[in-house]
Amino acid sequence: MSSVKPPRKAVRSSALVREFHAGRRDVEDAVLADALHIEPDADERLASLPALLRRFGNQHLAFSSMTFRELREIFRAVAPGKNEIFGDVGAGYGHVVFYGACVAPCHFRAIEILPARCAAMRRSARRLGLRNVEIIRADAQTQSYDDLSYLFVNSPFFPDAARQFIAKLKSSRRRTPTVIAVNNIVALLRDDGDFTEIDRGLDIAAYRFGIFRLGRDR
Repeated sequence: MSSVKPPRKAVRSSALVREFHAGRRDVEDAVLADALHIEPDADERLASLPALLRRFGNQHLAFSSMTFRELREIFRAVAPGKNEIFGDVGAGYGHVVFYGACVAPCHFRAIEILPARCAAMRRSARRLGLRNVEIIRADAQTQSYDDLSYLFVNSPFFPDAARQFIAKLKSSRRRTPTVIAVNNIVALLRDDGDFTEIDRGLDIAAYRFGIFRLGRDR
C-alpha cells in the first residue's frame, strides 16, 4: 500500500523552509509564515482578553512569537532526533512546531488552551501535509511532560502560575525535558537552584532566552 503524498504546494513550502534553515536562502519572516500556512486570528484583539482571562485565569494569553531566524538558531543548536518528542507549551498558531516539523525528524506536540488557535493549527497542519505534529487543546498545567525530550516555553503563564509549572516539571518521577525558555520564565528558571543553564552560544539576548536542564553540573 502506497503512502498518501502531501500536496505539491506543501512540498514546496517545506522545501523553502529547509533551504532557509540550511542557510541557502534568505527569506523574510512574512514569507516563511505564509509558506507554513500560519493563520493568526485577525479578530483576536487585546480587547477580548478580559473575558479570556476570566475563563483561563492562570494563562498569559497575549501571543508573541520568536523570529524564524531565532528559531533557526534554536533548532540548529538542539537538533532533536528521530525518536524524540519536542513539545511547545502555549503554542499559539504553531510557529515553533511547524518550522521544526519541516527541519527536524522528531515528533512535535503543540499544547494550546485557546480553541481558535488550535483550530488554526489543525488547518495549517492539514495544508502542510504534516503527520509528525500532534495538537492538544488543554491547560498546560494539567499535562504530563515525562515523555518529552525538549520543551519550548514562551511565557505562557503569569509568574505565580509559572512557578507552579516549574515545580510540576521538577516533580516528575521519570525524566524532565530540556527546557527552551523565552521571556518572563527565563529569570525564574535561572533563580531556581535545581536547574542548570546550558550555554549553546546562540545569538539571542540572554535576558529573554535560555536553555535549561534539571540537575546541577558537576
